[in-house]
Amino acid sequence: MGMDQLTVASAQFDPHLFDLAYNLEKIETLTRQAVKEHGAQLVVFPEAAITGYCFRSRDEAAGAAVTKGGPEILRLQTLCEGESVSIAVGAVEMVGESLYNTVFFLEPDGRVQTYRKSHLPYLGLDRFVTPGESSGGVFDTRFGKIGIIVCYELRFPEAARIPALQGARLIIQPTNQPEGGDSHADFFTRARACENRVFFASCNRVGCEGGFTFIGRSQIVDFNGVVLAECGRTEETVIAQTLDLSLCEDKDIIGTPGERELYLYRDRRWDLYGPLAATPDKKGFLP
Repeated sequence: MGMDQLTVASAQFDPHLFDLAYNLEKIETLTRQAVKEHGAQLVVFPEAAITGYCFRSRDEAAGAAVTKGGPEILRLQTLCEGESVSIAVGAVEMVGESLYNTVFFLEPDGRVQTYRKSHLPYLGLDRFVTPGESSGGVFDTRFGKIGIIVCYELRFPEAARIPALQGARLIIQPTNQPEGGDSHADFFTRARACENRVFFASCNRVGCEGGFTFIGRSQIVDFNGVVLAECGRTEETVIAQTLDLSLCEDKDIIGTPGERELYLYRDRRWDLYGPLAATPDKKGFLP
């Protein structure tokens, strides 16, 4: 199962488009800060934090792309080993001729796992990448299973439900949420945590890029949908919380035995959910 006590941090900052050297140095600095000031064991960074997000063409995105075995990831592996910390950080990834919006999960023992964003808005980098092949992912880590969704995927309940059903006790969400996206921090993070009875750690960016102003508000939310920590809208900062992941293993809510009992996973009527997998019409509705 992995360890139950986990100190997770969200490191909110302003990545610079194309400037991988700057972004890597910032990731290193914030990781060391999270470890030193908070005792962080896992640090979550924004979506595309290594490369930036608001590319104007596929060629631009390809020019900034990293590879799993490339120098940027190797540099961060060294960081994880030196600080005895895990990090989750996003980038444009090149695999053969394909580009992906990828989150790399790196651990101190040298393991590197990837999740490739599968729900893609027509926006920025996501206009030029290949969709990932899983709806929400799970990393098998030293902490047990950790779920992963990226930015826009927060709007799809199924993307978070699948990792939860697979045993994830924490779901992380690297994101690039611009102005107009406050509903993500106001409602969606709390709903995904509460409906799945899991902890949730979201990390957004700040600053301006490609005509967008990003709203920060990175959060750590408990399994009842209570916000434990939240960043402001503009500052580069680190928030952290120590979580008892074992509290997420019981999906039942027993108020008064025999009178008020909620079995949130067992009461699911999965036998009625077949239409969710049906082929929709061109607008996404069921025929």
